[in-house]
Amino acid sequence: MDKAALESYYKANHDRFLEEWKTFLAFESISTDSAYNDKCTECAQWLVTHLEGMGLHAELLETSTKPVVHAYKKGKDGASTVVYYGHYDVQPVDPLDLWDTPPFEPTLRGSRLYARGAQDNKGQTFYFLKALETLLANDALDNTIKIFIEGEEETGSYGITESIPKWKDKLQGDVLMVCDTGAVAKGVPTVTMGLRGINHLEVYMGGIKHDLHSGSHGGMVKNPAMEMARLMATLHDESGRIAVEGYYDDVANVSEQDKELANAGPFTEEGYKEQIGVLPTGGEDGFTAVERKGFRPTIEINGIHSGYGGEGNKTIIPSEAIAKVSCRLVGNQDPQKSLEQLVAHLEKHAPKDLDFEIRHKTIGGPALLVSSTSPVIQKAAAVLDQLSDEKPVYSWEGGSIPVVAELAKVSGAEPLLIGFGLEEDRIHAPNESFDVDQFALGFLYASLMLQAL
Repeated sequence: MDKAALESYYKANHDRFLEEWKTFLAFESISTDSAYNDKCTECAQWLVTHLEGMGLHAELLETSTKPVVHAYKKGKDGASTVVYYGHYDVQPVDPLDLWDTPPFEPTLRGSRLYARGAQDNKGQTFYFLKALETLLANDALDNTIKIFIEGEEETGSYGITESIPKWKDKLQGDVLMVCDTGAVAKGVPTVTMGLRGINHLEVYMGGIKHDLHSGSHGGMVKNPAMEMARLMATLHDESGRIAVEGYYDDVANVSEQDKELANAGPFTEEGYKEQIGVLPTGGEDGFTAVERKGFRPTIEINGIHSGYGGEGNKTIIPSEAIAKVSCRLVGNQDPQKSLEQLVAHLEKHAPKDLDFEIRHKTIGGPALLVSSTSPVIQKAAAVLDQLSDEKPVYSWEGGSIPVVAELAKVSGAEPLLIGFGLEEDRIHAPNESFDVDQFALGFLYASLMLQAL
């Protein structure tokens, strides 16, 4: 089917697609809270039924945590095998009072559909499914299709990750399609060329039996809040470079071609300030903002908690301090090794005479890099050329989808990460939404891309 035929089919089925999308969004599939486990399972079961109705063989694959929706359709002999990965779980909705409409009552306002998961990732997964349905209904698909839609991407993908090795035969494919990324701007097709890996940990400091009077004990004991601040400050030098010994040893060298592609997008520092509120001046000296986001590792403090934060004064020495830290990793960095290097640094610089503990160490997964010379990427660029007057841009993302690198490794499939999310979709925040026009664009892309493969 060419673009014109696809647009005609989409227009004729738009209302049905929208209602089915709303049904998908109405499931309260919050993976972080065990109180919603049954809702997650109900959502997965609905997907199985929906996929069977599209003509695929579908089933639930049980894991130690949330079930994975798996669907399969044999294609023509000699045609490529496409593996699709997405997720049906969503972020929590808090704070609820900031939502203009209930998060699980999908509401169309203007051209945007508002609901938790409207974009991330139910909306983007659903345009892929509707594209697949369209091609099957019109006998326009040669590929073998393998679908894996998991239920805990937002909480670390533990179930699917530990199950991947035993599903190796089910996973084998040529191309791994993922529609869980975004475009740098509306109307600008974007190919995601890389994702950073991620680690987490929590640092505890304390041992004092209770909060102390800052007059009676000031100058006698070490203050956990101050010592935590000192420790966190040792993680970077004055140029913004990570000061953890050996942390850069395995960081991949980036070609000049990839740097040029990354910097060729529409990003501007003033535009960033207008959107975020401040200039993008964090990170290491000597790199552009997009290079720091896509090609360089980071260690960030996600929160420091200690002492009194209410109105007025409370003259205490707090009994403990806690810091939560996350690390984004880049190409060639081994997550286990990087975590061990960070822990060794923290232990070396931890203060004496206070209890110190590293808690909740979590390896989220390695980084993912795609070659800009790949024939699959070139096919994708040709498809995207049909969708916009703007030339496709190439983006190395700072975020992570930890399981994608493992899926690519075990399946042998080349990853293809193209999505149509926008910053204004407000994923993970109140009033998440997805522009119906972007949904339609994703539908066209997925339909044309599947045929191109």
